[in-house]
Amino acid sequence: MNEKKESYEGTIDYSYKKKELVKINIGIWAFLFGPILVIYLLILIFAGKFTILVIILILTTVIIPYLMIVISANSYLKAYIRNFYYTFSKENIVINHGVFTKTRATIPYSRIQNINIVNGVFDRMYDLFTVKIETAGSSAAAQSAQGGGVVKPEGFIPGLKEPRNIENKINEMITKYAGIPSGLEDKIFKPEELAFDNFISYILSKMRGGEKLETKIKELREKENLSPGKLAEKVGVPVQTINYLEEGRYNPSLLLAYKIAEVLNCEIEDLFKMR
Repeated sequence: MNEKKESYEGTIDYSYKKKELVKINIGIWAFLFGPILVIYLLILIFAGKFTILVIILILTTVIIPYLMIVISANSYLKAYIRNFYYTFSKENIVINHGVFTKTRATIPYSRIQNINIVNGVFDRMYDLFTVKIETAGSSAAAQSAQGGGVVKPEGFIPGLKEPRNIENKINEMITKYAGIPSGLEDKIFKPEELAFDNFISYILSKMRGGEKLETKIKELREKENLSPGKLAEKVGVPVQTINYLEEGRYNPSLLLAYKIAEVLNCEIEDLFKMR
């Protein structure tokens, strides 16, 4: 199969704009214009002599601002949908988006840890889905580990009608181009086709009796006279990823664990200990 056939591109469905406009309307009427309008109507009821003045106030402080917000939101969402597109290549996923500030996110398949398909209340109104691609070492993962609130994952693709197509394509490309590196079977557990889920299952099976899992990355790194930055550079991740791995805030992917073990001259299982 040639490279052209293996590539895959997509955009946001146009009904995403309708969904977002519904959310915007609910928000502005529930928290902004709704309470103001109620106050004006109460004034009209109890002080009829100010009817003309109140009608002018409603027009200038509610109706006109509301129309300006909706028109602006509609234009912004059109531009957002027009500028949002994603491409799957042999090496990575590229997601382009943004209206005022254009952003291009490039995600190597080897960094993908999880794929979530979300179908929220407003999504169901228009039969839409959001695909969230969680990656190892992203700033969103770091903020989430710190308890930094809701943060969009690095791979965020909203407004989809057929999310399973993306999920299947990601799994296909991971299988083809981000498989276990040659020689990995000698450094991890059998069988050879052991995947990340089985790797985690193995780790969890060791966590008996309320024991907690810790990493030995820091002590093994120091034994090799490597700084966190140097180790991060060698395995191709941000230094924050190494810091959070050493603190035990989240687990590495199978491929990242292999790379770290290779640099630190140890087995993958040597990276972990129980306490």
